[in-house]
Amino acid sequence: MIDQFAAGYLVFSFVALALFQLAIVLGAPLGEYAYGGQNPGKLPIQYRFASVFSFLIALAIAGHYLAQLGVLQPLLDANLNQIVNWGLVVFNIPAAILNNITRSRKEKRLWGGTTIANLLASVIVAL
Repeated sequence: MIDQFAAGYLVFSFVALALFQLAIVLGAPLGEYAYGGQNPGKLPIQYRFASVFSFLIALAIAGHYLAQLGVLQPLLDANLNQIVNWGLVVFNIPAAILNNITRSRKEKRLWGGTTIANLLASVIVAL
């Protein structure tokens, strides 16, 4: 039961992240909330290009957790799914660290707690 709640939270979180990255790609002035917050306003093209990849990765992760919940057809067998779950735990470790040590207060306020919650939820799902 708790693992399904954690997976549902992760779907919500990664869809929100994907939408945030899409907004950056489309030119929203969110520079203070991303990439260390060193570029207030509309981000330069190289960051917007990086956000395309972040958008796609966040959607793929959300899709993985939707498959965990039975909403989407699983593409992986149980053993490979477990490996991917632990891989996502490892993926969330640097995200939690980097978003909590950033010098940008706005970025830390927005993503600091979220990335820690993502890490904890991903551990719950992986267990």
